[in-house]
Amino acid sequence: MLPNSDPDRSTLLQNLALRLDRRFSVTADKTDLGFAIQSIQEAINLTLSDDPDLVEYSYQLANLLGKRFSNTREIPDLDVAITSTKKALEIITSSNPIMAEILETLASLLATRYSILGEKNDIDEAIKFAKQALQEASAHDSDGEFDIASMLNALGIYLGDRFLQQGILSDLDEAIAAAKEASEMASCNHPDHLQYLDTLSVHLGNRFSHVGTFEDLEDAIKASRQVVDGTPEDHADRSTRLINLSKLLNDRFSYLGRNHDLEEAIEIAREAIELSPDDHPDRAGWLDTQGALLGTRYSSGGRLQVLEEAIGVSREAIKTTSYGHPEHATRLNNLCVLLGDRYAALGDATDLEEAVQVIRMAILISSDGSPDLAVLLNSLSVRLGDRYSARGSVADLEESVIVAKRAMKTTPVSHPNRAKFLKNLSLQLGRRFATIGDMTDLDESIQVAREAVELTPEDRPERPILLHNLALQLSTQFSRTGATGILEESINLARKVVDITSDSHPDRAAHLNTLAVIVCTRYQQYGAIADLHEAINASRDSVNATSDGNANRSLRLNNFSAHLYYRFSRSSDLATGLTDLDKAIDTAREAITACLDGHSERPNLLSNLAVQLTSRFLKTGDMKDLKESIDLGGEAVKIADMGHSERAAWLFNLSRSLDHWYMSTHKIEDLEKATTAAREAVEATSVDYPGRAGLLNNLGHQLDSRFIRTGLKEDKIESQRCYEEALMSTVSLPTYRIFAGRYLLSTPEILQYGQRAYQIAKTTIDLIPLSAPNSLASADKKVILSQTAGLASDAAAVALHTGQGASAAIQLLESGRGLLAGALRDLRTDLSSIQDECPDLVQSFHDLRRILDSPTQTNVMMTADAASGSFGVDRRHWANSEMATLLSEIRTIPGHERFLLPATDTEMRLAAEQGPIVMVNVSSHRCDALLVELSGTRALSLTALSEDEISRRAQSLQSLETLEWLWDVIVEPVLKALGLNRPSPEDPLPRIWWIPTGALSKFPFHVAGYHLESSGRTTLDKVMSSYSSSIKAIIDTRQERNKTIDVDSDSDIVLLAMNETKGQSRLKYADAEVRAVKSMFDLAGLPVKHPQPRKAETLAALQKCRVFHFAGHGSTKSDPLNSLIYLEDWQDQPLTVESLLETNLRSGAPFLAYLSACKTGESLDEKLADESLHLTSAFQLTGFRHVIGTLWEVDDALCVDMAQMTYKVLGESGFHDGSVSQALHQATCILRDKWLAEERTRVRSRSERDIISCDDETRKTPLWVPYIHYGV
Repeated sequence: MLPNSDPDRSTLLQNLALRLDRRFSVTADKTDLGFAIQSIQEAINLTLSDDPDLVEYSYQLANLLGKRFSNTREIPDLDVAITSTKKALEIITSSNPIMAEILETLASLLATRYSILGEKNDIDEAIKFAKQALQEASAHDSDGEFDIASMLNALGIYLGDRFLQQGILSDLDEAIAAAKEASEMASCNHPDHLQYLDTLSVHLGNRFSHVGTFEDLEDAIKASRQVVDGTPEDHADRSTRLINLSKLLNDRFSYLGRNHDLEEAIEIAREAIELSPDDHPDRAGWLDTQGALLGTRYSSGGRLQVLEEAIGVSREAIKTTSYGHPEHATRLNNLCVLLGDRYAALGDATDLEEAVQVIRMAILISSDGSPDLAVLLNSLSVRLGDRYSARGSVADLEESVIVAKRAMKTTPVSHPNRAKFLKNLSLQLGRRFATIGDMTDLDESIQVAREAVELTPEDRPERPILLHNLALQLSTQFSRTGATGILEESINLARKVVDITSDSHPDRAAHLNTLAVIVCTRYQQYGAIADLHEAINASRDSVNATSDGNANRSLRLNNFSAHLYYRFSRSSDLATGLTDLDKAIDTAREAITACLDGHSERPNLLSNLAVQLTSRFLKTGDMKDLKESIDLGGEAVKIADMGHSERAAWLFNLSRSLDHWYMSTHKIEDLEKATTAAREAVEATSVDYPGRAGLLNNLGHQLDSRFIRTGLKEDKIESQRCYEEALMSTVSLPTYRIFAGRYLLSTPEILQYGQRAYQIAKTTIDLIPLSAPNSLASADKKVILSQTAGLASDAAAVALHTGQGASAAIQLLESGRGLLAGALRDLRTDLSSIQDECPDLVQSFHDLRRILDSPTQTNVMMTADAASGSFGVDRRHWANSEMATLLSEIRTIPGHERFLLPATDTEMRLAAEQGPIVMVNVSSHRCDALLVELSGTRALSLTALSEDEISRRAQSLQSLETLEWLWDVIVEPVLKALGLNRPSPEDPLPRIWWIPTGALSKFPFHVAGYHLESSGRTTLDKVMSSYSSSIKAIIDTRQERNKTIDVDSDSDIVLLAMNETKGQSRLKYADAEVRAVKSMFDLAGLPVKHPQPRKAETLAALQKCRVFHFAGHGSTKSDPLNSLIYLEDWQDQPLTVESLLETNLRSGAPFLAYLSACKTGESLDEKLADESLHLTSAFQLTGFRHVIGTLWEVDDALCVDMAQMTYKVLGESGFHDGSVSQALHQATCILRDKWLAEERTRVRSRSERDIISCDDETRKTPLWVPYIHYGV
């Protein structure tokens, strides 16, 4: 054995180490490798520091230790290898040919240690030395000795690793450049060509993930497929390469949404895992990839079993990942996402808690510069938001917003996940607004939601959820601000999202729920029943698509319950309404059962059920319902956060329940509780709170109740102050404000307000048109306008009391009555006067009119797809908004400044050119006749008239005593004031137009008087009467063309007789009546048409009609829109007032509709008396210039005489405006006089000693009374 001092010993030891290393390579005997390391270490110890062989020995030791580390994974070996290599570099000369090789090895060793320990300094040094190695090799590679391609590939890998840790994008760009150069340098036959392509593919994929350039992804997939296709089945790297391709395909699925990419990605990942041994160092990463892919499949419509498998795989991946591993945080995040998905599906709070715990750990072990930090922070924000919803902790919500903003700060604008992060930030800000009520949160929420949508192309699969969030936030903004444009945008977005979401998509239930909520918001704003039907269908579908354990099921059940409750509130049928109410209550109970005790929405659910129980109590009188309602409402308020934005609404609901309890118990302490809750509700809101008017109305009511109970004047004063503030709350719904105005105008105290009373009156009336816009169908308007009955009359009375004069009172009546008819007249107005000046605007008007005047189906419950349900309502709202803009533009044209605006005082006076117009106003404050003459307007106080007397007289409406009373208290004073009580025998009788209001609308002003006295003290003997629903109706009709019947016209005389009608009594004389009318027109040479007596054929015939005469049955229904004339198909296709309102005949300018049927001028609904919703007015609104109708039942036989006489006069005088009222007047006078003669004969035939009963036939109204004329 050579002594240590022998100069050859170190050389021999090195040779021994080389031989042992070679034998280890063959036998894999670790003992050989150990002895080799000992040998070279001894050689180093024997070598002097300035010996040039020390470089080679140190480098050899590093290589041997590197080999042993690869087998044992012992970090000390790696540490010594790095130290030894660095020592070699310290003593190596620049001319040494192995300089580049040593630098390359050192870089590799440092990169290996970085991959295990994650130390930033290691990867920085690895890159530094790799670049030096390249520089050195390039400088000395004249004969191609160095593998430059391999060195470039290695540098690319190191740069890519540093990018993943520190997020420096330039590192990734440089890595791609290096990998491209490496793959280009290596020929296809090069043994490492596929490895270089694989490296390039990985880097391109990473750049796509962080920059979003789709070309990078396509290039990455192309390269990866080439690598996989060229890798043999038994190749050691095949699994790694398969996993890379799988990830890239998943990225493309996320970008394009093509399912085949996802399915291929999953299958490739399964293959990779099956090929790898259980102890493979990369197996944990591949399992993590598979778990994430399975989670994506679940999110895209997979079953719950897929999610369970994904969680299991993800847990296995984390279990085999060492703490601090570079991918540890990412794998924890994947598990967090999967647990969050399972929580959403099943509602298990332990999943949510674990998700929060897992993601916090992921953030803890990540460096501040990690490119994945934003993803981790976003995940934490999402889960904290979920936990806030589940537990109601505002601290969770606050942290969620803070973390979401931090995520955004670390995310560049070009980052492909930016839109996703923005969506979450928007959602959390929206939640905070809903809880705290700070408008800056809502504004920011919408701003970032819009940015998220703008960043995302139309074809991206994540776009629907971004649109869904924007729709949700816009809906909230509308609820807070009342901006109608925002609501329409919100609905359009929500509907679009539902349209593009497949039935099987897991998000469809959420999208349907949001659509239901937003559409129902519009229903609450405007009252279109089609919106409510759609909301019910959509919310029902949403509930059906939500599993029992889903965390959102309780909220969706609550929404469905609320929508059913709204339908109950709208229903006029008690049985149907109660069915809806019971179903709503059952559903609300189910929602509460499914809701966790600490859930942030639990107070809302409790309060919703409380409201419904109160409503059922009001219908059934069951005190148990009311008691439970109070308990639930109290609990809702108790558990709600004091600063919650909806707390005021819950207090309001509790107050209403307590109020009803007080009405049952009459205990003052119950009233005090109701008042306290009402006051707290008001105090919990700011003056710009949209629902404030409703809260003030409730407080005003409670205070008024307490004033009635205690007589405390301060309560009365404060009550009125509450109602006044509610009326002036411009941010509140018109319906709430009108309610306040109604109360104020109905109280006697209003007469003590002075000029303020008139302002209250005018403000209230100005709100009525806003509450029933043209976008609503007639049936919807009817419901809203029924709530304003009598308001205009009270307002007019206040105007007169405060000295505003008759003109102001008339303006209020014109603005607050007949709105449904007035809107239709405006839409169907004659545009010929502006056609030549602005044809484009006229065409736009026609286009919008076609939408707003189109038929609707609000009387039929929707069964169509919820997503397309009320699209017609969308178009009508859009058209109504556009029409407002168009009208403003038309009014800029000289001469048309008042186009479709209310009539001016001058225009109203000109309307009386052919005879005075008399509006008879009835109010609890006073009763007046408002006289409109060519010379001016004035008011006549009717001191003998009162609401109570009108109600009493209405009970005997058809009696002669009522006709005499009507003469005494109204007609005679009016005619005297007008100077019409002494007509000249030589002159024709003057004309007069009656416009009665309220309950007076059913009274026969045209025949009032003392007919049995033959004294001439009757309306018939003084004037010729016509009726109108408003002064503007007279003005508009007179402006229309075709004021006569043209003999040369090709229009028809349409005649219909219904002797026999299924389900109705036989009319013996109907055919005779029509034959008599036909003979008159035959003599005049006018074409007569007898259509089939069915709805469709009749309406078709009316399109080309001059005169329509109907002899048959008519019927007045409790819902005036359902009043009808009976045709053959009346049971299936009734010709109702509603269907007539949807018919526009104005282009044909029909002249006269003669309705010889019972009750065609009657409306049974007193709440709609001022809307003139009856068959007579409906025919006038279709376009007939004149209509003859009836106030009540008519006699079949007398109908023949009345028709013959009327048409006889028309034939003699000609068909023109003045002749129709004249003809009906003369016919009525003839029949009246004939009746009088018969009555006198009958009375004279009696014995002087006969006893006359109080209900003697002579005191009953004769049969000629009910015929009336509407027109000009």
